[in-house]
Amino acid sequence: MSEAGVAGAAGAGRGAPHAAAVPAPDAGRLERARWAAGEVLRAARLLADDAALRRAALVPVALTAAGCAVFAALTAAGDAADGEVTGPGALHLFTVAFVGLASMPPTLLQRQWLRVALEARRALGLPAGEDPFAGQGWVRRVAREWVKALRQAVVVSAGLFPVVVVLSMLPGRKPVTAALGVAWAFYWVLVDAFELPLEAVPGPRRGAGTPWYARALQRLAAALWVLRPFGWAGRVLARLTRPWNEEVRFTERHPWETAGFGLAVGAALAIPGVGFFFRAIGIVAATSLNARLEGDAAEAGGEAAGGAGAAPQDGAPPAAHASPSPGSSAT
Repeated sequence: MSEAGVAGAAGAGRGAPHAAAVPAPDAGRLERARWAAGEVLRAARLLADDAALRRAALVPVALTAAGCAVFAALTAAGDAADGEVTGPGALHLFTVAFVGLASMPPTLLQRQWLRVALEARRALGLPAGEDPFAGQGWVRRVAREWVKALRQAVVVSAGLFPVVVVLSMLPGRKPVTAALGVAWAFYWVLVDAFELPLEAVPGPRRGAGTPWYARALQRLAAALWVLRPFGWAGRVLARLTRPWNEEVRFTERHPWETAGFGLAVGAALAIPGVGFFFRAIGIVAATSLNARLEGDAAEAGGEAAGGAGAAPQDGAPPAAHASPSPGSSAT
């Protein structure tokens, strides 16, 4: 996206992230990725400009930073008491802890981060969002989020176990196995980034079929009888990841937009100061991407979202939030 386009978007107020048109159906992969990265930039600017959105983000950011600071101070003090003067300093421990927590599901702060997602919809000019767990007590909500976090931890750590076992038996495949593990973990960070924005969309959740990775394992199982265990692994993986079916479906429908989004949000994490708002920027950007690519704004009031390129892509799911439009972009 050009600097002029960014400047125009920044001056457009609430509709700023909707100023740049969605790439045309025949747009290249790189163009779609660049467009999504631009949405992250506009999300960061909107977070800086919108006072209510900024206040909503400051609460969970401050609580997370405080918890990481206490952890770092206690750990560094313990190392000093044990005479480990060569251990990592408190600042290093704080940074590692904050980055780690920023990449994990919100669990304890789920309610506060959901408020950021709701404020993001307002700041973007979208119809008001909803809390799908309104009225549910804090303890029950946290327990549910912890169960989901544990499921995700199993998926990230062991989801590709059958594939890793096969690759490890082949010569010279250790770098491939390591790269596959890193890519799989990064993918689930991106899936997690879309969870709250999709939960905040008013109305019932969109339906989703078997996730792409389960289908891939099932195809492997059907190719040769000795690979039948892959089919079992695919079914288990699909069951474990059922809570994220809609988010996974989004990444499958828009892979290059997801890649551009992920790289830009990761870059934001590396910027001093801005990195504290890594999750908040991701929530705002993911809210905008979902509205523009999946038809949220088009179905519930596209004119409120700036009316520019708020159409879904070809083949968008026929759910309550999606409606076909000739101006969509194809994946």
